[in-house]
Amino acid sequence: MKKNLLSSLAMLAAVTMLTLSGCEDTVIIEIVQYPGCGQDDGSSSGNQDSQDGSGLGNNLVGFHASVESLNLATKSMSPIGTGTRVMIYAFHGSTDDVTSTSAVARGSYTAKQTGTLTGDSGYKMLLTNGIFDFYAVSTNTTDFPPVFSNGISSALKNGVDYLWWNEDNYDVVGSQVTVPIVLNHSATQVSIEIDTYGDGVYVQSIVSATISVPKPGAVMDLSTGIIPPATEYDAAPAAMGVNGLKLQYTMLPLKTDQPMKLTLNLKLNGEPDVKKYEVDVPVPDGELAAGNSYRFRAVIDGDDVTFPQVGVTDWVDVDETGNPLYPH
Repeated sequence: MKKNLLSSLAMLAAVTMLTLSGCEDTVIIEIVQYPGCGQDDGSSSGNQDSQDGSGLGNNLVGFHASVESLNLATKSMSPIGTGTRVMIYAFHGSTDDVTSTSAVARGSYTAKQTGTLTGDSGYKMLLTNGIFDFYAVSTNTTDFPPVFSNGISSALKNGVDYLWWNEDNYDVVGSQVTVPIVLNHSATQVSIEIDTYGDGVYVQSIVSATISVPKPGAVMDLSTGIIPPATEYDAAPAAMGVNGLKLQYTMLPLKTDQPMKLTLNLKLNGEPDVKKYEVDVPVPDGELAAGNSYRFRAVIDGDDVTFPQVGVTDWVDVDETGNPLYPH
């Protein structure tokens, strides 16, 4: 009886005032709401146990996640990295606009070996028989994905590999179901490879590099996974990841005719001094599109830096030794 009363009270506000019939005193009961207590409105992410956001059905729904490059003719796909956190939402089938309804279930998962997802804090998604639309988001790291309110994320930032996935009209039948997840990149990426030799120049090493990045604050629509491109640059540049003579940075999508500003600090010709270059990097076709990784080839000729080649390539997750590039 006491357990049922506390469960009911947990559905109320944090502080509830109850007037006991036949008593002159008013009793104030303060209830601290812990994870796992309260109704799920599908508007935010976090850890839930089986009492919150589970779906209240009897079918155990499991997930297996992979990551795929979005815009390559020959697509590569690999299991999501161990330890990566993924937030998964389930809606009733044929939900065209998740901004106007609540999720039936939502839960935070962490990737184990071979891409298998395990619910955080013992979370399990339990659904009834029926048709469901599933959505998943991730930062491709151990960090929690952005919080969604009415299907729209909190403000997003540069340096994060945002991932998204959707499967519509999935028929959940049976006591145990495993749903395959194939996440795609919703951000964009710039990588620069500097030639070792230019005109009379031997590039010994990259000391550091910064690049212009889109103005942060864009949001993702959970229905589509789209992050609208920024049209202007942030006031502050970002430090690029350095691996040998390669540079990399993951950023929010961008649409502009203005070039990116690249600052290079290099060691040349075996000399101890650092030489600084400040150059403009053209934005291909005026856009750094979501899901694309743009690889620029850079040549150092004396005091000039040129970019004779740029193309869309596979997403850069790790360097040739298998170590993650920063930011991941």
